Amino acid sequence: MKRNHLTLTALTLLASLPFCVLSAAGLLGRVGGDRFFRYLSDLPLILLVILTAPSELAVLLFSRMERYRALSLVALGLGLVALIWLITVERRAALRRTRFWALLLALTAVVALPFLIPYEPAVRAAPGWTIRMVEPPGLLDGFVRACQAGAEVRGECQYEPLGWADEGTLVYRKWCGGRFVVDLAKPDSRWDPGVPGPPLAYSVATGRITPFEGDPDSLYRQTCSPDRCVTPGLTVQADFPPPGYFSGHFGAPLLSPDGRRVAFTARHVYGPEDLLVLGRP
Repeated sequence: MKRNHLTLTALTLLASLPFCVLSAAGLLGRVGGDRFFRYLSDLPLILLVILTAPSELAVLLFSRMERYRALSLVALGLGLVALIWLITVERRAALRRTRFWALLLALTAVVALPFLIPYEPAVRAAPGWTIRMVEPPGLLDGFVRACQAGAEVRGECQYEPLGWADEGTLVYRKWCGGRFVVDLAKPDSRWDPGVPGPPLAYSVATGRITPFEGDPDSLYRQTCSPDRCVTPGLTVQADFPPPGYFSGHFGAPLLSPDGRRVAFTARHVYGPEDLLVLGRP
């Protein structure tokens, strides 16, 4: 029986290893902050690759929701069975077993990981400005999107701002199911954004998203240069690697009728993109 439990414990630790690696990296990033990333960037390249390879593989593994959910369920299921089995057999003596604390650590890493690595847009507002994310992801979706950003994996959907219904209502739609289309004759490739969804209305004041029932041709659609109406409201970040402003597939910024806000898309280099509303002072 002990051998069977050791096998079950080993399987649990193996399934939870990516969670433990990313949890440790997330904790180091939170404690060390920008200094931690600057320290990494100063390391020799070969040492940097060796140190970051496990976390990069884990990020790539969790860059799809189906893989993240499947491995989470496996790790949690195995860990709970092993922990309950150990407590049932050993009772109070279970606390003196190394296996007990190893299993508890593995389960904690699985549960805590989405809290340690939340998602953030590719850009941040400069002091005095505000940024609102039109569709902020939930806890699990946000973690997967953070992994997509780290692994430079495109998100499932792109955003197309259509225009403003009024000063505080942005109308947009999502394109999902995108893929690269390769032209072997050139050779060349381009991004096909997929299939468009119905128009949606986003309220800047409340954050609510509702179907748009109006006429799209009546929307206020005043574009502007990103250098004039977007970049001045963004702060320079010192993270590693240095981020920048990369517009999404539908990249033309749209000014609101009163000129106080601008809707624009921003992506994580080759990663997921967001539809954002930048508030002007």
